[in-house]
Amino acid sequence: MNPQSSPYQTCSALTLAEALPLDPHGPLYQGAFAYLNQESTAYQDGWPFTVESNDGYPHAPWMGYDPKRNDAESFGLNLGLARQILTHDCKDAALKAKAERIVKKSLDLLFTQEDFGEMGVDTFCGWLKQLDKLPQSAYSQDQIQERIVTLIEKRVERDPERWKVYTPRPSYFVRSRTDAAYPRLKALVEAELDYLIDTCPENDVWEIPWSWFGLYPEAFQVARTWWKSWKAIENLAFLMAFDRIEPVKKGNENHE
Repeated sequence: MNPQSSPYQTCSALTLAEALPLDPHGPLYQGAFAYLNQESTAYQDGWPFTVESNDGYPHAPWMGYDPKRNDAESFGLNLGLARQILTHDCKDAALKAKAERIVKKSLDLLFTQEDFGEMGVDTFCGWLKQLDKLPQSAYSQDQIQERIVTLIEKRVERDPERWKVYTPRPSYFVRSRTDAAYPRLKALVEAELDYLIDTCPENDVWEIPWSWFGLYPEAFQVARTWWKSWKAIENLAFLMAFDRIEPVKKGNENHE
């Protein structure tokens, strides 16, 4: 609930702006890029996963300021921010050069390691529809796509019983039939679609599969409501993309 800017919140905002989509020439993108270009936001060769000001406000346990967590989790955040910079209307040459360095280093690591932290594989997945905008490297687009899809296959949780807790479901990586990983995850995607229909409570939406483990209990109930709304929209969009929601009938018939 930190009202101040942070790289993580900025990445989330840009991801939503891209999905809507908002004008990449508009103030949200340009303001975000100006913020990311400030020296005070830098961390090593990129940006930090957590910031010190988080500790002054209610937050999830994993969002408290922690340099060790920054070392472990900044990879995925930096790759995600670099993608936003390189695929949208960023005019700042220095910021674009920084983003290119991050992506080139990430591509080298893509083929030499397996562990990319909590966000790493998810963020690589975000590049699958924009491989033509990657900086030049020693790898072809086909090689990069194959490697990313292979990592997705290894990361995705295949046991529906485990979807009750915070695990990477198929919908983390596949949002439509045109997504690169869909052919290999088709059966799992269909299983999750069934799961969502079967587990949606009557007169309510899905519960979030995580907690704050007793930290800031009153604030968590507020955050829980916000997140239930967010995840409900995500789940409905996922169901709609695969034709699992019947269209509302128009005319004189009663409908909700």
